[in-house]
Amino acid sequence: MHARIRHLDGMRGLAILLVIGYHAYARWPTLLPYANSTQHIPVFSYGWLGVELFFMISGFVIFMTLDKSESYVSFLKKRWLRLFPAMLIASLLLYFVGGLFPEWSAMTPHVKNLLPGLIFTNPETLTQITGIEFKSMAGSFWSLYVEAVFYLIIGAIYFTLGRKYCLPGLLVPMLLLSASSVLKSLGHPVFIDIISKFGFIHYAWFMVGCLVYERMHGRDKLLHYVVVVFALLINFSYFIKNAGVVTLIPLLIVMLFFIGSFYSKQLERMLSLRFLTAIGFASYAFYLIHENLMIATLIKLNVHIKNEFVMMLMPIVVATVLYYVAWFISKYAEPALRNLLKGKRVPAPEVG
Repeated sequence: MHARIRHLDGMRGLAILLVIGYHAYARWPTLLPYANSTQHIPVFSYGWLGVELFFMISGFVIFMTLDKSESYVSFLKKRWLRLFPAMLIASLLLYFVGGLFPEWSAMTPHVKNLLPGLIFTNPETLTQITGIEFKSMAGSFWSLYVEAVFYLIIGAIYFTLGRKYCLPGLLVPMLLLSASSVLKSLGHPVFIDIISKFGFIHYAWFMVGCLVYERMHGRDKLLHYVVVVFALLINFSYFIKNAGVVTLIPLLIVMLFFIGSFYSKQLERMLSLRFLTAIGFASYAFYLIHENLMIATLIKLNVHIKNEFVMMLMPIVVATVLYYVAWFISKYAEPALRNLLKGKRVPAPEVG
């Protein structure tokens, strides 16, 4: 494996560990009392930035897929084959085990709630369109809805206007979101209620990844930097408004870490450690299943384990078990389903 790709696998591993730390030790203190002691530790309280790290990685690698695709339809098919198999497997797993965890209402084992994940569409948007109330099989699916729309937009720009317009084109949805915020302040909230569901505010992170890729291949232009900086300013203003100006510090650290990993041999070597790359290999399936199954299991364990220190260790144990489930999905189940969807026959193992 090329060192660059290997270190991106390690970065995926780091990203999912950050997200797991956030969910296990900071996100749910009302459900998991031990989290009251850990929720303000920065590595946990800002662990949600692992998702932004995932977005930058996606932005970096997206041009690889675009450059290898013959058409817009070919590109979308490749993206669908990359995302759908694990999503289907994870959704069915969450559906069938959901009834085992009545302690947590976020487990929503209803057939209709399979739909948002399987078509990569925000459940609130589906509810607005159909009038039927939908929920995600897992809260963490939200970022996949954002990625799916990103793929639709960047693919359309690439195959109609050309790659040089991809970054400027990605700024348009962010400007649309900003304009809808103005309309809301003027008493027209409906537009932003629709627009905000697509997650355009996060496009700045995809754009950072895209720009780093273009720079690494000598295709960066001054306009690209201006557009990305403007997008980051829009994104930062959103986080300052919702989480305070102090949030800029971890945001900048994560962004500089991502960029620096392409120029620092030390960071590249660290991210290429087997521990991180092994987790990175299964990171997509791990991400899809971790929150619901981990939190629901911890809630169940908390009823029986009264020692707070022991409960603090339980997320490590539960996450380890879930990693191996995710590894099995990534190693065997997901490729088998992908080959089936491609119409490929999986060769039978040799005997003797």
